[in-house]
Amino acid sequence: MQALNTSNQVDSSRRYTLEEFWALPEPEDRSHYELIGGFLYIVPPSNPPHGDLAADMLTALFTYLFTNKLDGKVHYPNEAIYRDAQGPTYLEPDLMYVSKALRERMGSKRTSADIVFEFISRGTSVYDHTTKADAYLTLEVRELWLVDPFTLSVKVHYRSEIDKTTVWEIVKYSRGEHAKSRVLDGWEVSVDELFKDLH
Repeated sequence: MQALNTSNQVDSSRRYTLEEFWALPEPEDRSHYELIGGFLYIVPPSNPPHGDLAADMLTALFTYLFTNKLDGKVHYPNEAIYRDAQGPTYLEPDLMYVSKALRERMGSKRTSADIVFEFISRGTSVYDHTTKADAYLTLEVRELWLVDPFTLSVKVHYRSEIDKTTVWEIVKYSRGEHAKSRVLDGWEVSVDELFKDLH
């Protein structure tokens, strides 16, 4: 990959190639850039309880994979999903699961994931629920979990087909319920347990 010359000014109104995107200077405020269809998005840094929720979900996911002897990989930032086709896109999920079968199909470039997890922060809520969720659908992610500590809920987006159109089927799981995966058959997460440390 060849670095391109860039100025100190980042222009969010123009379209970028992946090479131009990768050559951008790092933001100075702990935020990071993402690219969707060639357009640049500035994602603010996360705040608590983001990290705690991610750690608890990671533990639950690892436990299930180990118990069931499943040969998949779990990735977390700064690991990304990226594609050049259909408009350059580069996203860093908070957490993602990639099965062995999908890894073998993709080869050396991670262009999708079986399950993506995003832990909602106030600064990213609208972006995660709309633009980024739509981008994951385009990237052929099979399942998207939006974990929201403000509503104490988990919205699981299941990839579905309606009249030959690919859409998200969204199921919201609240207190007293278990969020369920369709990709990992039998895996479910207690919403109460996930948010037990929040007041």
